[in-house]
Amino acid sequence: MWPNLSHRECLYLHKMLTQNIARKLKSSNKFKLVIYTTHSQSNFCLYPRQLKIKKQQGINLGARMQNAIAEELKYSQRVVLIGSDSLDFTPEVIHRALDKLNSNKDIVIGPTHDGGYLLVGMRKQNSFLFENVAWSTSSVLDNTIKAADIYNKNLHLLEAMSDLDTINDLNALSRQTLLPHWAQSLAS
Repeated sequence: MWPNLSHRECLYLHKMLTQNIARKLKSSNKFKLVIYTTHSQSNFCLYPRQLKIKKQQGINLGARMQNAIAEELKYSQRVVLIGSDSLDFTPEVIHRALDKLNSNKDIVIGPTHDGGYLLVGMRKQNSFLFENVAWSTSSVLDNTIKAADIYNKNLHLLEAMSDLDTINDLNALSRQTLLPHWAQSLAS
């Protein structure tokens, strides 16, 4: 996914994106932030100490997302799962997602411009959303909408946001002078 970046640069980018999200959400005391990561326990030092960190479980992205949501629904009536790879993300996006879930929407999706999504929220486990999905393709959002329709779920789409999936995404933000200073050195 990021062949132009070294392992160290990828780790740095992940750390900074995660800290960016955590910093934005920290400004609101209305959220309980839990980070799910594939990193080993020894790499948990990448994250701010005040955050709750859990290891992801599952053989693919869908299984990891499904398991994280199922775990958090044990403790909360509504769960919103977000990716860390968006610079557009704001706490207001979470507020809108939670408002929609409070107004009896079954599922809330925060789509990305490339046909995927970076946010999914729900009040009950809907594991069918994460099954038989060709992750990291432009059909993820369409397949998710179809699955919700098949299962007769009331789905709400938030406004589309940008995410960072490739070096081209970083470079585009750099050309538009929208890339934070900490990421400038990673763009080519």
